[in-house]
Amino acid sequence: MAKRVLIIGDSTCDLTPEMREALSVGFMPLPVNVGDEPRKDMENVFPQEIFDYYKNTGKLCTTSAPNTNDYHEFWKPILAENPDAEIIHFHISSEMTSTYLASYTASQEYDNVYSIDTRSVSIGVALLILEACGMRDSGMSAPEIVEAINAMKERVQVSFVVESIEYLWKGGRCSNLAGMGASLLKLRPGIDMVEGKLMAGKKYRGSNLSVYRKLIEQALANRTDVDPKRIFVANTSFNPEINAQIEGFIRECQPQVQEVITLQPGCSICVHCGPGTIGVAYLTKES
Repeated sequence: MAKRVLIIGDSTCDLTPEMREALSVGFMPLPVNVGDEPRKDMENVFPQEIFDYYKNTGKLCTTSAPNTNDYHEFWKPILAENPDAEIIHFHISSEMTSTYLASYTASQEYDNVYSIDTRSVSIGVALLILEACGMRDSGMSAPEIVEAINAMKERVQVSFVVESIEYLWKGGRCSNLAGMGASLLKLRPGIDMVEGKLMAGKKYRGSNLSVYRKLIEQALANRTDVDPKRIFVANTSFNPEINAQIEGFIRECQPQVQEVITLQPGCSICVHCGPGTIGVAYLTKES
């Protein structure tokens, strides 16, 4: 008999509490520091507080990665309650943080815990978790799911546009941003996930909605390789009206898409990209 599969995301996956409950997905909040005060992402600190802190102090909040002991302490009670289960823990790209390395190192002491380096971020991680949930519900074992997700993650496409480069600039999270020049302070750079790293790409000008449309068109227009099952949108300044307009842009470019899911990233993401950031993520079709 196949063991029960427990799927867990850290707080960079950005799934809402309602989605996690509906999908039976576990959640590990990552550390976020507001000044000198340690908090837990989406438990006792939320995006607006992150933005307000920077606005009021000129200082960024910071993030830190869990260590191996943190993972042991997180998994042990779960496994004690579910001794016949297997855990698959999803993580933000290892190119961006040591979170995955700590998790993988800890997982080597178990024969029923698997850590996945998604090579992605935010809604790209969410996309893979939803795929894994479908595999779990179809009866696949944990090793089968891990193998399938590791093959699938190369098909995840993620692009963002930020309102201001200040957060990325000061946080140092975008690999080639420094070389783009200070003149970018008046532009809105697109950011793409490339081989597990955030890389500055196309530059945008114009009103918010104009820039959002350009991002969607750049990512999705005239593409025949987009998997129509679902497309994720991230909006760090969650606004239902803006979200609806962005969904409209997506459906103009990809009218066959079955589902558009919009999420507000948590603090672990918002700390580094700031308010007014919009992102899109999707899978390409299997070749």
